Amino acid sequence: MKRITVLLLAAILCLCLAACSKEPEPEQSPQETHTEATETGERTEEMQQQSDSSSHSGNAAEKSEEPVQQSIELAGLWHLDRERNDLAEFADSLDLFPGYGEWGASMEIRSDGQMSWYIGAEGWHGTYTLEDGVIHAQLTSDLEQSTRLWDFRIAIENETAELEMDYEDMTIYWVYGDQKDPASGTDNA
Repeated sequence: MKRITVLLLAAILCLCLAACSKEPEPEQSPQETHTEATETGERTEEMQQQSDSSSHSGNAAEKSEEPVQQSIELAGLWHLDRERNDLAEFADSLDLFPGYGEWGASMEIRSDGQMSWYIGAEGWHGTYTLEDGVIHAQLTSDLEQSTRLWDFRIAIENETAELEMDYEDMTIYWVYGDQKDPASGTDNA
């Protein structure tokens, strides 16, 4: 009987200590809540609010000119859009993206707010936030170790998510998913 009483008291003590040691989760500001992207494809609160307050045209195949109005998956690997980018120019130009023909290109967006991208030897990594259909990223160059702010516009075309990125005097288009790179013949990973 004493043994059962001691075990019950020990269990109660453990539960009390566990409850007391739990730190309350920090409250998120509305802005932080809007910046989260999810790996499961669930809508962020901001996208839900935009969807609720907008009218839908009914034609999902049309390219959206407004900020993204539906649930899309951002976290994961992205590759260059073969149809919208001149990948031959990337591979042929030694000045534009040196090493593209050898190393290819890839982008990774993580649900923890980290992201990175590279095209050939040009690579960047850092953090991002999501606001009004735009990914705002503060990234550091792998080569120069300088920091720059980048904006990636989110668009939907033919029910596929696309990111548009301004680079020098051109727009570079990224599409969701891992894909073999024709320039290098290897997976973009």
